[in-house]
Amino acid sequence: MLSRENDQAVRKGLASIDEEFDEGVNQALASLTEIGKRYLSERKELEAERTISSIKEIGKAAALQGMENAAINAIRSLEQILQCSMKQNMESITVRILLSFGSIGKVAAEQQLETVAKLAASMLGKSGNTATLLNRERETIAVTIGLGEIGKSVARMKIPDISENAAMCVTCLGETGKLAAQKTLEEAAIGAELMLEEMAAAAMEENLQGAAGNIAASIEEIGKSAEEEEMENAVFQAASALQTIMSSAGSKYLNDASIAAKIALESFNEFDIINNEASIKKIEEIREMMRALWADSK
Repeated sequence: MLSRENDQAVRKGLASIDEEFDEGVNQALASLTEIGKRYLSERKELEAERTISSIKEIGKAAALQGMENAAINAIRSLEQILQCSMKQNMESITVRILLSFGSIGKVAAEQQLETVAKLAASMLGKSGNTATLLNRERETIAVTIGLGEIGKSVARMKIPDISENAAMCVTCLGETGKLAAQKTLEEAAIGAELMLEEMAAAAMEENLQGAAGNIAASIEEIGKSAEEEEMENAVFQAASALQTIMSSAGSKYLNDASIAAKIALESFNEFDIINNEASIKKIEEIREMMRALWADSK
């Protein structure tokens, strides 16, 4: 019965988007939200995941159509289900919702729907703090992926260097990564560093010096926190990312960004940037795991 209701709601939501009928989309999302919560109360994870995917697709379609309110309501619907999944400690559901925030936010950023992208990033930032404090590493990693994907899309839109959304993604990634390091969640800390490095690459492609410099500072903070906890792999990744930013910025004559990365890099000991095969292997494993999680969420 619920399965049929789910399908009907999805059809109504997508048809309403085609007609640019906000109220129809909102009614469909309200139905899907209740269905999702009922599935969770019965611990039917596969069915709940299907409903979450339906809400995500409606949110993305709304963003592509430029329907800001409908996209915002899709995020709000996911937020309600997220509260239930976190209370019940249903990790796979929580991870899927967090990645869905990233998916909707990424499309919204590409469509220059800044309010939607900002809300998605804000949800992720808040969730990152909660997940990290609860030592839920996989959920924290999902947060870093979502924030990074939104941040990269914002950087590629060639909007002003001081974009509020870009700054929010950098700040949230930095805070999540730093807290993860302090909680000795090394894979999550490395995840934040990897996504910040990818954001820096996107920013430098658009000559966004200020953003690249801010990213370097965030990576340094994560790395220093990791250093205090003697997390060798996270320290290595921080130093490696800063070295890459310094070199890339220099080759593009982005002198301010290059100097910012150089100063940040100098705060680490020389041994931190010596080629470490074990660290490189571990970091690549984490990178591939993150790519697989993101690919599975699309």
